[in-house]
Amino acid sequence: MGCALTSTVAPMSGDRRARVYIDGFNLYYGALKGTSDKWLNLEAWVGMLLPGFQIDRIVYCTARVRPRPDSPDTHVRQDAYLRALETLATVDVIEGQFKVKPATMPRIALATCDCCTRTRQACACCHGDFVRVEKTEEKGSDVNVAVQMVADGFLNRYDTALVVSNDSDIQPAVDIVRSELGKRVVVADPRNNRYPALLGDERRQVRRGALERSQFANAVVTAAGRTITRPTAWT
Repeated sequence: MGCALTSTVAPMSGDRRARVYIDGFNLYYGALKGTSDKWLNLEAWVGMLLPGFQIDRIVYCTARVRPRPDSPDTHVRQDAYLRALETLATVDVIEGQFKVKPATMPRIALATCDCCTRTRQACACCHGDFVRVEKTEEKGSDVNVAVQMVADGFLNRYDTALVVSNDSDIQPAVDIVRSELGKRVVVADPRNNRYPALLGDERRQVRRGALERSQFANAVVTAAGRTITRPTAWT
């Protein structure tokens, strides 16, 4: 894992060269959360999104999550998935940061809650217009997607870039790649919004059937002979 901007794979000829840039959190929350499709083989899946293209690099940008009281094993499941991705020759995992910090935020009262509507005395922690919460933030994935896509474009490593995200913060990078470098950008919005926030030359639908058909085997064997097992919570 790292942030190298160059690839050890020699550039391919023709106009079917493609590279893929995935915002892992955007994909997870937009298409995978609440499904049994989280054990996703990215090579198999993007091959369905770009059939006939020569894909020599898939950049997967994410951050290491931390355990939470409501999900104490979430980091264990993510680690298993990242190790499974390491077995794919074309996948580069680039990590940002996952931050957890206390914050004070406006409270939204529930009409059905006696405490919220103050028909009885509220407890000290939730009395008033603001409450203390534990706020989680993923930092860096959108920036890493943008930097990697622009850098590979300047190095002429692809003719078509597939961006899996609906983060409008990436739009300036997409515009540079299209207008200044003359590259084609295909956008796959994980939520399949009718009016996506991120625009390119073409769109691809993130279809449930393609995700279901692109799962790793339940047991993935590494080059060193170690076995990585699909988390039971993801079956």
